[in-house]
Amino acid sequence: MVLAPMLKNLKQEKPWAVLKVSRRQYETTKPWLRAGISRALFEELVLGLPDGFVDQCHMEADAEKLVEAMFGKR
Repeated sequence: MVLAPMLKNLKQEKPWAVLKVSRRQYETTKPWLRAGISRALFEELVLGLPDGFVDQCHMEADAEKLVEAMFGKR
């Protein structure tokens, strides 16, 4: 469909916004280096993630923290 690329450009978010961290945190931690890829490739991959994916990851991490707090380390 012709509108899809245009809509994608309108909602272009910053990679740190997608990851739900501040720009300062993003640039300080340099996640692209830990991933072993270039910053441009990392940002392209982050921006290509499906909607809700990062939210799901955050929820799962929070759940794991709660389980560890309740029952101790595995």
